[in-house]
Amino acid sequence: MLPIHAVEQPISALFEPITGKIRLKTHFSYYGIHTNGFMIALYKNNTIFIRASRQSKTEIQQLEGTYVLQDPEVGLNTKNFFAIPYHRALNESRFSHWVRSILEELSEQYKQEQEKRKTQIRSLTNMNFKMERILKKININNVEQFQQNGYINTFVKLVKQGSDGSDLMLFKLHGAIHQKSIYHITPEERIELLREANKAMYDAGLRHKFYIPDEE
Repeated sequence: MLPIHAVEQPISALFEPITGKIRLKTHFSYYGIHTNGFMIALYKNNTIFIRASRQSKTEIQQLEGTYVLQDPEVGLNTKNFFAIPYHRALNESRFSHWVRSILEELSEQYKQEQEKRKTQIRSLTNMNFKMERILKKININNVEQFQQNGYINTFVKLVKQGSDGSDLMLFKLHGAIHQKSIYHITPEERIELLREANKAMYDAGLRHKFYIPDEE
């Protein structure tokens, strides 16, 4: 492969009037063409492999001589990447529309993923995929449901369900609700949380109890 600077000028001339600044990165035996954090095309041997949006895919497929990129070594799903010779892309009046279309689609997908992530328990402080699965077992499936239950009620439900009910679990749940790392919960706060949990478990008829020094 040629160094990036050797192929950068013609690719920039094609894309930057449409997208603004682009960035080239080597991608196996290809050059990945990136802008705004998205890879919108690949380049190799004077051929642009444009990433087609749902809107533009049919139109691109109808171009004479185009074909889907099929290369098992490229390391990504290539079913939406279509080959267009560089000189043809340069003279294709619809090329700018296709580029803008995939950028809009990728931007919208990113926004939707970000919104979805906000509802996922794993996005909270101290939480991860494992904790998310644990809470789903007690029908707490998203951030809103977790907040509605609160950390104490959630903890009690976990103990009822058969969780070991460790103090670490309690501290993680409290920190997740209050956006606070377990490492920032002071010793005094930890004692108060243990007291609160003990009372809640007693009220729920559970025998589980935390040992608190000087309170036995």
